[in-house]
Amino acid sequence: MTDLRRRHALMGLGMALTGCTPDQKVVTQSNAAYVSGQKLTRVLIVTRFSRPTLTAGQNASLLSATELKQSFDAKWPPLGIAVEVIDIDGAAANGKPLIAAADARFQSRQGMLLTSGVIKFRGQYVDDYEIDATLYDRGTRDRAIWRAKTDMVDFWRASGMESRRLAAADRYVDDLTAKLKKDGLI
Repeated sequence: MTDLRRRHALMGLGMALTGCTPDQKVVTQSNAAYVSGQKLTRVLIVTRFSRPTLTAGQNASLLSATELKQSFDAKWPPLGIAVEVIDIDGAAANGKPLIAAADARFQSRQGMLLTSGVIKFRGQYVDDYEIDATLYDRGTRDRAIWRAKTDMVDFWRASGMESRRLAAADRYVDDLTAKLKKDGLI
């Protein structure tokens, strides 16, 4: 095995082992200038994280709609918020038909779009990345009423193992919820 191959193999092993590291941090900042004074009640959450410029493995290392759905379903209904999560990654027409169908079925009062923001790498692996959240009020013709950016710091530490990924999704939803509460939307 050449030195370069050995280094890549060890780096891959190091990345797998660091998946066992305890906590990755989340830091959310918001722009509450558009808050309309109403509370969240029925939120359709739309996720679009993957990017065509990333490899399949890099895209797979970002949180998935399934992981986020599990966290939102566990945490928001006890707060009095009905939630539906859909993924529009790779969908035709920028996901508009999927969003329209989900909204017709769910009849949301608010919509939230979650997208990947700035992505930083450690070698070829995703290290830190941002999740951009934009909240829309359906009653005001889908006008953006709130925005937040969350830094998923050292996310690569949580991306290797399923249990760590679910914990990362929980931490994200907890942090987003705390910021929404602070800004008066929950």
